[in-house]
Amino acid sequence: MPTDQAVQSRIPEASLWGLPVLVSAFGYFVDVYDIWVFASTRNASLRDLGFSGDDLFDKGVYLLNMQMAGLFLGGLIFGVLGDKIGRTRMMFASILTYSTATFLNAFVGDIHTYALLRFIAGMGLAGELGLAITLIGEILPTHKRGYGTGIVVGCGVLGAAAAGGLAHFLSWQQCYIVGGVFGFILLGFRLKVAESTLFLENRHDATRGRLSLLFTSRDRIMRFIRCVALITPIWFVAGILITFSTDIAGARGDAVIATATMLMWFNLVMAGGDFASAWISQFIGSRRRIIMACTALSALMTGVVLLWPTPMTASGVMLSYCLLGAGCGVWVLAITVAAESFGTNLRATVTTAVPNFARAMTIPMTLGVSALKPVLGLSHAALAVGVVIFLAAFWALIGLRETAAVSMDFKEF
Repeated sequence: MPTDQAVQSRIPEASLWGLPVLVSAFGYFVDVYDIWVFASTRNASLRDLGFSGDDLFDKGVYLLNMQMAGLFLGGLIFGVLGDKIGRTRMMFASILTYSTATFLNAFVGDIHTYALLRFIAGMGLAGELGLAITLIGEILPTHKRGYGTGIVVGCGVLGAAAAGGLAHFLSWQQCYIVGGVFGFILLGFRLKVAESTLFLENRHDATRGRLSLLFTSRDRIMRFIRCVALITPIWFVAGILITFSTDIAGARGDAVIATATMLMWFNLVMAGGDFASAWISQFIGSRRRIIMACTALSALMTGVVLLWPTPMTASGVMLSYCLLGAGCGVWVLAITVAAESFGTNLRATVTTAVPNFARAMTIPMTLGVSALKPVLGLSHAALAVGVVIFLAAFWALIGLRETAAVSMDFKEF
C-alpha cells in the first residue's frame, strides 16, 4: 500500500497550496454566509412577512429547524455521493443547489415558501465544508494538512461576519441576493479544481461511500458519534446563544445588541481562533489538547452569559460573546479530526455528515429550550440544554485518539 509521502510526492507542490486551498476557502466563505444570512436577517424578514412579538422567536425556530433538517439530509446525500462519484463533482452540485435557493429566498412572500427554500438551501450547504476538508486533507501531506484546513475554515468563518456586517447596510432581500450571486461566481472557480489523487486511485473500490460500513462496526459508529458530539457545542453557541441573543438579553435584562452585530464580532474572533488553533495544533502535534482547552473556555463563557448575577452592560455582553467566539475557534480542528479518523472509502461520507449532524442537533436543542422555557425561563432552559451538550463533548474527546500525525492513506474494512 503506498505511503502518505509516496502518494503526495506525485502531486505538484504548486497544487498543494494553490487553487484547491484558495477555492475551498472561498467556497466555505460563501457556505457560511448563506447559513448565517438567515440569523442576521431573521427579525427584519419576519416583520416584513407580518409577524411580531413572540412569533419572531417561534417562527424563527421553525425556519432555523427547517434549514438544519436540510443540512442533516444533505450531509448524508452529498457525503455518500462524494465518496462514490467524486469530491469535486458533488461540490459543484452542492453549490448550485444552495446558491439557487438562497437567491430565491429574496422573493418569498409567505412563511412556508421561506421554510421550503431554507430546507433546500440547507441540503446544498451540507456538502461544501465536508467535501472541501476531505479534498484538502487528501491532497496535502501530513505535515501541512493542519495549515491547509486552517486556511479553509478560518477564511470561511469570515462569511458569517460578512453576513452580519452587510445586514447593517442592505435590506434582507438584498442580503439573500448577494449570497446567491457569490455562489454563482464560485461555480466558475470550482470547475478548475482537480480531483483528489487518493480518490482517483481508489475509484474502483466497491466499498466507497457504503453507508452500511459505518454501522457494521461498534468502533466505527462510536468514532462517528464522538466526532458529532465534539462539534455540537459550537452549534449550541451559534444556534442558541447567538441566533437568539436578543431574546436572551431581553429575558435577563442585559443590554440588547443586534444579532447582526453580535454575529459579525463573534465570527471575526472565531475566524482568528480557527487560524490559531489549526496552526498551534500542527506545531505542537496535538488536536485533542487544543480542543479540550477551547471547549472548556466555551463552557465557562456559556455559564457567564446565562448566569451572570446582574444585568450586563453592552461592553460586558460583547466581551462575553467574543470569548465564546474564541472558544468556538476549534471548528476546523474538530472537522479535521473527523476526516483523519476514517479511511478514504468513507472519508467524504463521514466528514460531510459529522458537521451537518452537529448542525442538525440544533433542532432538538431548540425544541428542548422551547419546552423548558415556560418552566425555567429562557436563560435557565438554555443552560440546562448546554450542560448536556458540553458534558457529551468532554466524553467524546476522552474517547477519541490523537490524529495529528496519522496518514490519510488507509481504508475501512
